[in-house]
Amino acid sequence: MALFTHVLIFILVWWILFFILLPIKIKVPQKVESGHAKSAPSKPYLLIKFIATSLISALILFFLILFGFDLSNIFNK
Repeated sequence: MALFTHVLIFILVWWILFFILLPIKIKVPQKVESGHAKSAPSKPYLLIKFIATSLISALILFFLILFGFDLSNIFNK
């Protein structure tokens, strides 16, 4: 059960952090090509954001495991 809760916490933290990191380093081009949205970024840096999100999520999960945080204790009472 603890493995399932750790995986669930990792996924939830990952998605929250990913949406927080998405708007970072976004630059809208001055000259918009035809067929593109005006607000479309020139370089979204998705791979960097994916890696950073994964590393930060793993670090948060590591500290939660280190300090003994477990959701199963909450639901067993």
